[in-house]
Amino acid sequence: MSSIDDSIDSVRDQWRSIVPELDTSPMSITGRIRVLSHAIQAGSDEVLARHGLTRADFDILSVLVRSGRPLSPTEITSQSLVSAPGTTKRLKKMTLEGLIERTENPLDRRGSLIKPTQKALAVFEPILESLSRYERDLLAQLGPRHIIQLTESLREFTSVVQAAGPRPTGS
Repeated sequence: MSSIDDSIDSVRDQWRSIVPELDTSPMSITGRIRVLSHAIQAGSDEVLARHGLTRADFDILSVLVRSGRPLSPTEITSQSLVSAPGTTKRLKKMTLEGLIERTENPLDRRGSLIKPTQKALAVFEPILESLSRYERDLLAQLGPRHIIQLTESLREFTSVVQAAGPRPTGS
């Protein structure tokens, strides 16, 4: 065990006292990933809120800006972390706010293509810079060697988790 105990160590100790035969070692990683995910999400959501955006708004704008071309709502959903109904709701809201515009899809007259407006492009870069600064400030507390190690370890673990796919309940 490291010289730094945290809430995950306490949780493992509690489980060990109740179910001594339970192997809680995976919590050393997965529990900390959950804690980090929650804390980073909360911090970045605060940054977005200061700019008047939700996480879903930002995810959709990110997809549109980095794609460099108009996208269908289906493409936006598949490239973002927003559900199809959530995408539809956000696109309506963002249209009213003047952040996106819709044009008819020439390949599917029933559908539309979405692109960011000039207004969206003007506000997006400062928001992206604020988020990047927030994340950079968090990582600045680690040394360069730790950042490289963490990046490589997380890249490998992400690959493992994605390859495993979702597991049925009870397995």
